[in-house]
Amino acid sequence: MPKLTPTPSRIIALDFETACAKPGNACQIGLAWIEGDRVTRTEMRYIRPRDMEFSFTHVHGITAEHVWDKPEFPEILKEFRSELTGALVLAHNAGFDEGVLRGCARTYGTRVPSRMSFLCTLRVARAVWPELKSKSLDSLAHHLGINFRHHDAAEDATACAYVAIAAARVMGVLDISEIPERLEAWRAARAVA
Repeated sequence: MPKLTPTPSRIIALDFETACAKPGNACQIGLAWIEGDRVTRTEMRYIRPRDMEFSFTHVHGITAEHVWDKPEFPEILKEFRSELTGALVLAHNAGFDEGVLRGCARTYGTRVPSRMSFLCTLRVARAVWPELKSKSLDSLAHHLGINFRHHDAAEDATACAYVAIAAARVMGVLDISEIPERLEAWRAARAVA
């Protein structure tokens, strides 16, 4: 009997901006909820990073003044924990965003939401659009006609969501949650064609 993979209760695209390279220093989170082929909700929160050391302001424009009075990571995670629990979480270059989430959780001694699984839209894009020279989020957005402001966490999460929606259409899958199990077969079929 084939193993049945449970369908995630939610599909949420996620993006972090970080103040510096040290773990535990996220300064912004963006989330975009997907239902079917639509983004139905977007949220953004500034996060007060633990060290208040800003060396990546040149990337995203976020400074200490934006976050000095904002909640720290545990409070933000508490707000979204129930929705992230059991969710399929999309991120462009998911290793980075998952690393930020886990690094912040370790730094503050809190647990990440349980039963989350990550799907990397960069990996998906490499399989679905191999002909594109760049699979960066801004290049994909330009290719797909998605307008967004790069390095704003909510805008990046929304663009990531629309990349996944477009990939699902190209792959002919009914739901984004089907992409992970079909990705290798899709890649193999494209290689043979």
